[in-house]
Order: sequence, then C-alpha cells, then structure tokens
Amino acid sequence: MYLEFFGISDKPFQITPDTRFLYLTPRHRDGLAHLLYGADEAGGFILLTGEVGTGKTMLCRSVLEQMPEHVNVALILNPRQSSKELIASMCDELNIPYRRSSTSLKYLVDRLNLYLLKQHAQGKRTVLVIDEAQNLRAEVLEQIRLLTNLEVATQKLLQIILIGQPELQAILARPELRQLTQRITARFHLTPLSKDETASYIRHRLQIVGFRGELFSSGAVGMVHQLSGGVPRLVNNICERSMMGAYGENVHRIDKKLVRKAAGEVLQPTERFQPMQWVAGGAIAAGTAALLLSIWGLLPSASQESFANSEATTISSESLASQAVIENKPITLNNEDAVKEVVARASPVVNKPRSVEIAEPVVSQQPKFNQAQSNAKQSNESFLKLINDSNLRTDNSKAFTTMFSYWGLSYPDLKGETACERATTAELRCIFGKAGWDEIRRHNRPAVLEIINTAGKRKQIVVLALQGNQVSLNIGGKVVTTAIESVDPYWYGNYLLLWRPPPAGSNVLKEGIIGKDDGWLRDQLDRIEGKTVSTDVKKELSFDPTLKWRVMEFQRIRGLNVDGVAGRETMIEINSAVNDRSTPLLWRQSS
Repeated sequence: MYLEFFGISDKPFQITPDTRFLYLTPRHRDGLAHLLYGADEAGGFILLTGEVGTGKTMLCRSVLEQMPEHVNVALILNPRQSSKELIASMCDELNIPYRRSSTSLKYLVDRLNLYLLKQHAQGKRTVLVIDEAQNLRAEVLEQIRLLTNLEVATQKLLQIILIGQPELQAILARPELRQLTQRITARFHLTPLSKDETASYIRHRLQIVGFRGELFSSGAVGMVHQLSGGVPRLVNNICERSMMGAYGENVHRIDKKLVRKAAGEVLQPTERFQPMQWVAGGAIAAGTAALLLSIWGLLPSASQESFANSEATTISSESLASQAVIENKPITLNNEDAVKEVVARASPVVNKPRSVEIAEPVVSQQPKFNQAQSNAKQSNESFLKLINDSNLRTDNSKAFTTMFSYWGLSYPDLKGETACERATTAELRCIFGKAGWDEIRRHNRPAVLEIINTAGKRKQIVVLALQGNQVSLNIGGKVVTTAIESVDPYWYGNYLLLWRPPPAGSNVLKEGIIGKDDGWLRDQLDRIEGKTVSTDVKKELSFDPTLKWRVMEFQRIRGLNVDGVAGRETMIEINSAVNDRSTPLLWRQSS
C-alpha cells in the first residue's frame, strides 16, 4: 500500500523469516558459524537459544540455505509430537520409505539407522534440526538422545541441532536429562540488539528494498530501540506501523512522535516500554528488553495491586533481612547488635557452609566461604531444591525487599511505583539489563537475578556474595552457597542492582564542569590516596586538569577505561574503594 509512496520494491519490515533481510550482529554471526560448523562435525547436540523474536528461526533458515551438498537435513518445525511421530516425521523429511501402517517405534528407528549407514558409506552426513524445541516432551528428548547412539566405529551418524527459547536450557538441566546434556558440544544464546545495532538493522532492511536516505530520525530510532528493547520482531512491528502512519499522514520522515503512536497500536501493554517511568525512577542502563521489564515488574500496571496492599507484606520469618525490616532494625554493616539478634532467632538456612575467614563480611547474613568445598554436589542439590520449591516466595517484591534491606532500607515503606522509583527516593540509582558474572563481580553490589527453574518458572533471587567461583544466594529467604556453574543453566543474564551516586546526583563528572559533586570527587580520591581530607564537599568546585589526571590514575589502577571522566562505572568503583561501611559489597579487599 505504501511501497510507491516510499519508492521501494517490497515491505522492509515483514516478520516472515526471509533470509534476504538477515542482519548479522557479531552474536548472530557467531551463532551462524556455530551451526554451520556443527552441522559438518561428528555427532552430538548443538543448542541455540534466544528470547522470543531475537532471530532464531531466521538464523536457522540461513543455515539450511548454506548447508554443504553432502549434508542431508531433516527439519522439524512442530515438535509437539510423540516419539513415534517424531521419528516418522524424520523419515518423511529424509524421504525414507516405511510402512505407514506400522505401529512399532523399533521398526522406524531401524529404517532410519539403515538410511544413516547408507549415507555414511557414501560420505554424506545427516543433520536433524528441531525448531521450537522447548515444546519437546521429556520422553521425546530422551528418544532423541538415543538416536545419537546410532553410530559406526569412528563416529556418530546423526548430528542434532536444538533451537528454542531460554526455557529449553532449564528443561535440559533436569536430572533425568543429564545424559543428553552431557552430549551437548556447543551452546549459543542470542540476545537483543544494542541501540547502535538497532539503527544499523533498520537501515539494512530499508536498503534491501531499495530505500536511500534516512527515513527514521535519530530520535525515532532511539525511540524504536527503547520501545522494542532491541528485539528484532518488535522492531519490525513498530517500524512497519510507523511507515503506514507516515503514509497516512503524507510525510516522508518518521519522528519520535510517530514511532510512539505506532508502538501504542501494535504492542501489548506488557510489551510496551515507558521511558517516562524510567526518568522518574532514576538512571537505568539503556537497551533493556521491553518484554523483560514487565516480567520484572518494573513497569507499573493498573491491574496490579500495590506491594503494600498485597500478600507481599506478609514476610517469612525465615528471612533474616526481611525480619530485620519488619522490626524496624534495618540490617547495615554498622548495626552488628541488630544483626546478631536477628540471626539468633532466625530459622537455619539451607546448606549453610562452614565458616572460614575471608575479608570483612559483606552483608549481615552473608555466609563465609569454605574454600575446601567439602560437598559441591550437596550444595548444588540444595540450590536446585530451593529454586524448585513452590512454597518459597521468589517474586519481584520479595527479592527487592531483600536487596533493599542490605542498604538499610525498607522496600515497602519507600514511595514509588517501581523498584527504581523507590531507589531514587532513597538517593540510590538502579542498573538493569543483561550481564555475566564478570559484570556482577565488577559492580560488586548485591543484585537481583532472574532465573528460570527446571519447571520453566521465572524466579527472582538475590546475590549476596561472590568469591572465586562460589556464589552465595538468598532464595526466598533461604541462603545457599554453590558454584556459579550450578546457576548458569538457569540464569540468562537479567539482573538489577543499586548503587549510590554523588550527593548532588551527578551522572557524569568531567573536565570543565563546575558543581558540588566535584568536591565530593576530590574528597573520595583523597580518602583512597590516604591524604588528609580537606575538601569542602558542599562547595562548588571546578573539574580541572589536575582532577582529571587523578581520575585517570584511579581508572588505570582499577582496570577501568582510562578517559578521565567519572561516569557511572568509575563512581561505583570509587564507592567500593573508599570502603564505606554503609555500602553493601559482594566482597571487600583486605586493608
């Protein structure tokens, strides 16, 4: 309808997986390479996961188009089948003749095995690709594993590629499927696009259909990224509707207002990112996924009861932090008497490790690490038991209550509709997004992680301490210490943590700026460098070249980006280095 208006040959933002429009970010390129390489390797499993709409099916189709001639492919798009139906579907895909009247699974497997042996004798390979694999039943997954037993003396006869949503990893982590999991030779997870990648993605699709120029303003592109969270399918929906809106209004340039209106028409309320909500709630890491925001409860919803009026106010007495909040004795690093009193009356935690000396304790209920790790298996089993315990409250409100208590704050009593709004009222800031353990370790603050348990249920847990490869977690009020490798199959990088900005609330301090936070910065560096503190932190001072040089020296010593600009990462590191006991840390350096 609008093709002639824009002078293009085809719709650039259709959601069908047309490989003409394939845009390869570094992550998508790595995923494609993994799949193509794995298809020509010895048998086993390759696992590709990603959130809904991140381009898994598009990548799969691209792989199929690039398969070498000596590779035969059986593609299963509807995995909701019994074991017999799945093997029959494989035979249909590979053109293997069989008696349609047969009800024997063994007969079908024998026919498949004979085919695989003949293909191997001819120097050919066979690959089974299952899309939407999170829908496979456990018994069918076990039957698929048994197919990898079809082999000759030197190699397996079948390579299997499983493609699915993040829940697939949780399913495969079940104890009864551990034999299959051990045969996975490569794992790859697709993530949403960054802001720059979203801009390139939009430009790439428009160029494919012959559009020249910049249809979307830079502000519009930024708005598309915010509203979509970088999820390609949502980017397509918003951009498609924006183009139709531009056509309807007879304009050849799409601005932020048009994008916002288009998004309101195509996104469900739970998918919609609301920028003003984050402005009110403080600074948040850009590029977060809109779908995840609703899951975390960071977007307000008129249909949700407020935390204060819900059952969330009934906090388990087994949670040390929560109990301290109820008693109006917030746990802080300086309130040791209150901590001891709460600990004395609390229920024993699950799998509490034996105490050994490490640097100063981080939070009141942080267990001390047993470096000997007497029973890693028991620790892992305790972790699995807790995340699968349906009686434990592991929702957003419970996790936020726990995390805020480590800052000496009562989450229910703070004003605000979201966690980040409440943090702002307490002069704290939020960081929310996707990360790995290295980033959690670098930020060095208690953090809420979103995990998916073995039943595919989303849970929110709190990281209390991190030492080496051991992590201590608060799961619904219970504390357990386990290896980070035990958590990895269930955590896909979603996290939220708090940090304390300078007194005046500056986000960035750099050369040429004059303000009260420059005095704070000088004061903190004086403390770190062991100098006599003489700076009046309330006085407005200038960020001069000498201060810039001091910031650069600090950044160099701490392994940060050396640019002389005190941004968020540098400020967080400065707070850690000062060793202020009111700031909860995952670990502390010995003095």
